[in-house]
Amino acid sequence: MRTMHHINRKLILTLIFSLLVSVAAIIHGIFIDLDLSQLKRFTIEGFFLTFMIVFPSILLLEWIFDLNNKEEFKILEKKVSSLEKKLNKKS
Repeated sequence: MRTMHHINRKLILTLIFSLLVSVAAIIHGIFIDLDLSQLKRFTIEGFFLTFMIVFPSILLLEWIFDLNNKEEFKILEKKVSSLEKKLNKKS
């Protein structure tokens, strides 16, 4: 149950971050590049299109950076359990 709560929280935070990045990407295209033709992207459809590109991209990046985490946690859990066994033997 605790892991599911963590995943939901992580997904919601990623969703919020994606929304902010989508707006920032549109604003970047309009003002920094001085391409006023991009102003038409600042509509609901343009926002959703940008969001549909940004959100999966962030999920992909998150997946790439989490590839080795499960294996590393298994190694750490083994080390902790062996340390706990040694500590329990001394007690």
